[in-house]
Amino acid sequence: MKNRSFNTTFIGLFLSVCFLSCNSDNEKSDAYGNFEAVEVIVSSEGQGRIIDLKIEEGDKISTDEKLGQIDTVLLQLQKEEVEANIAALGARVMSIHEQIAVYEAQKKKLLIDKDRLEKLFKNEAATQQQLDNVNSSLAINEKQLEATKRKIKDSNKATMSQYEPLRSKVDLINEQINRCAIISPVKGTVLQKFAEKGEMTSTGKPLYKVADLSTLKVKAYASASQLSSIKVGQKVIVLTDGKEGEMNQTDGTVEWISDKAEFTPKTIQTKEERVSLIYAFKVKVENKDGYFRIGMPAEINFK
Repeated sequence: MKNRSFNTTFIGLFLSVCFLSCNSDNEKSDAYGNFEAVEVIVSSEGQGRIIDLKIEEGDKISTDEKLGQIDTVLLQLQKEEVEANIAALGARVMSIHEQIAVYEAQKKKLLIDKDRLEKLFKNEAATQQQLDNVNSSLAINEKQLEATKRKIKDSNKATMSQYEPLRSKVDLINEQINRCAIISPVKGTVLQKFAEKGEMTSTGKPLYKVADLSTLKVKAYASASQLSSIKVGQKVIVLTDGKEGEMNQTDGTVEWISDKAEFTPKTIQTKEERVSLIYAFKVKVENKDGYFRIGMPAEINFK
């Protein structure tokens, strides 16, 4: 009886192992890939010495957050020089207006003299020559005044032609000063830092790399026969390694499917499978608890 019971138990265990093995083989995932993120390399928009850069790798930053500053002393000096040139143009215009005031004062005095001589001439107390002299002086004054006004008009036109470029230069320098402030264009986590406080930088030189890790993407590959099973917007299951060989499940959404075929990547497939044509696709996964990491392997189940 003992041998019969032992044999029955052994056969039962053997069948159970076989069933589990077969079941395990049937639970193969539909696709395999790795997590990736949209990485942004933030470059300098100004040039000069970095006087402040308060970020470290792993720091979380927000959009429009000021992270550092590039020295702006030279730009400030250039701005002051241009503003002084603008002020000098204003002084030139004022001096011309003062010349007009002189001629207008002379004209006013000549008109008074003319009026007085005309009255004296009626009473035969002044000569025709005196009256003619006043009228001649008044005519000369009016010509000088008209000439000065034309000069003012031409001078103002020339002055304004210099003013606008100088004003534009001030605006340009102000924009350069504003760009010396290191402002984060996106939110995310600092992945890599390329510059340090005290170093010289220039326009276009990388400062740091950032990525929003709240949402990651799994880039995987599907065979031509699997394309009919997936579509953009489809909900899928993402599997990742857990404790003691268990697989953690997370919901994901197919975000992109390549429209071009490519050979199976050599790094993830055998030599026999490299001849197969496959299509890359990406699955968006929410990373609320921060468990997923860039480069972490993942499996995809379409059902």
